[in-house]
Amino acid sequence: MPFGEMTILLHNVAHILGLAVDGEAMVVDPRQLEKFALEADIRALLGLDRDEDEYGAQVGEVASLSRWYRGFGLSGVGALTHLQQSGPPAREAQCYLLLLLGSTLFVDKSKDRVSAVVNLFVKRPDMLGEYAWGAGALAYLYRQLGIASQAEAKGVSGCLTLLQCWIYDHFPTLRPTRLEPRELERGQAGAFRWRGTAPRSSKRRDAQMLAYYRQAIDSLTLSQLVGLRMVVVLI
Repeated sequence: MPFGEMTILLHNVAHILGLAVDGEAMVVDPRQLEKFALEADIRALLGLDRDEDEYGAQVGEVASLSRWYRGFGLSGVGALTHLQQSGPPAREAQCYLLLLLGSTLFVDKSKDRVSAVVNLFVKRPDMLGEYAWGAGALAYLYRQLGIASQAEAKGVSGCLTLLQCWIYDHFPTLRPTRLEPRELERGQAGAFRWRGTAPRSSKRRDAQMLAYYRQAIDSLTLSQLVGLRMVVVLI
């Protein structure tokens, strides 16, 4: 931007998503990232034997066994969970958390895969309230934005709700029209302010929209930003 750079900070995550940004760091022992360890965890969670033909015909491919680190299908998890309605409540809760996190905080570009690493953080119920989920989501988003900035990239993943709401909060010229202005209730995540917005009506093609937004960003001035003074005070 003409006046410098801005980025999403932890206090933005806490405000927009309402998630903890302090607590246990979301890091794992490298030994837990071995393919066979990840595979064993997911098989135990989904109740799969080495031969997964029992479920293969019913729900399709749950995961590519040679790519556990890259992820496994969310739709497959959901289908298997539905088939195993008599499973232990703890297992069902763990599957639900994987579905939730894989479709909100740790989103894959395919929109239907979640890294098996996420399972390492949900398999211990006693630790769920201890992790800094907001910090983990921000770190993951930073990583995905870095990947998306590469010339060969064709998409972006991560918690785009966070990125989108941050843009709306700080760049009024880029935000949509709110159909019903909302006042946040105490403790409510800031993202709720942007529910019920009218999409921008435009007949421009994608290339034209890209040029439009580039021009809008390049012509921004400090007076058009919201919340900059608060950021300066915090720094």
